[in-house]
Amino acid sequence: MATGFTVSSLTDYVNEQSKELLTALQFTAETASYANLQTGVKSASALQILTSTPIPQDGASCGFNASGGSTFTQRTITTKPVKYQDTLCFRDLQAKWTQFLLRPGQNQSEGDIPAAMVADLVAQIKAQQEKLDWQGDTTSTDAYLNRYDGLRKIIAAASGTNVATAVAGSVTTSNVRTIVQNIVSKIGSVSVLVGNPNVKIFCGYDFAELYRQKVFADNLYHVTGTGNQKGMMAEGSVHEIVPVHGLDGLLSASGAANPFVFALDPATNLYLGVDMENEEEEARMWYSQDDDNVKYSFRYRRGWQIAFPGEIVEYANS
Repeated sequence: MATGFTVSSLTDYVNEQSKELLTALQFTAETASYANLQTGVKSASALQILTSTPIPQDGASCGFNASGGSTFTQRTITTKPVKYQDTLCFRDLQAKWTQFLLRPGQNQSEGDIPAAMVADLVAQIKAQQEKLDWQGDTTSTDAYLNRYDGLRKIIAAASGTNVATAVAGSVTTSNVRTIVQNIVSKIGSVSVLVGNPNVKIFCGYDFAELYRQKVFADNLYHVTGTGNQKGMMAEGSVHEIVPVHGLDGLLSASGAANPFVFALDPATNLYLGVDMENEEEEARMWYSQDDDNVKYSFRYRRGWQIAFPGEIVEYANS
């Protein structure tokens, strides 16, 4: 995998009009904003889960009769170390139009890196994190996915989750309303979830857009044409559809091991483990005088866990 600046596809600078560095539109880390943050997890830590079962009794007589109980269980949240490092040689930029990104003089430092480059670097890392948060699998051969296990794998491996009725084939405009209805119906069959507006349906933006367009095409006028996928409700329910980029590109996924739509209450069921909060503030960028390069290093730990598998509805195609 190439490192540093790659400018071999650019011609030596002659007279190009554009002096702006245009960065691609990137995604922000969406799922993490819904999670309960667990700090200080340097390797693994147990989530302490309390389940109470009080039992009502006949109060007509005197006396004390203990009943019910409280049960403690644990689920382990495991974090994995991740790092991003690279070396940037400013002299690679001098012969191309990119020379206009540099200040005059031959001595450059980390402070001379254009803000657009730094912003794009941060955006790229956040985009990769978002995909990892859902699709991560430590057994994968994909270097972008094998850093830690994501929520899809964790939820699919958990026992006791609720599986919504599947449809055959990929998600299309012809079946997307049926799929959402099946998910809402399954939510309604779980006593602790039914009628709970905090239960949200997490899916990819591609899934959410298919559903949105189908609802419009079918003239269901309760949906406003705001042009914003956020805040859309599953028809006939109190459950918000929450699109996240970490679940994009999975519309053809099938089988029990490959769910790609999830209904859960993130406030009680979604936990993100890190070593310390705001670890991105520990990112370092410096000028190295020994080799005349600018270098950066960003290290952190990250891992996910759910608390109550029985309070999750998952969906995959058949």
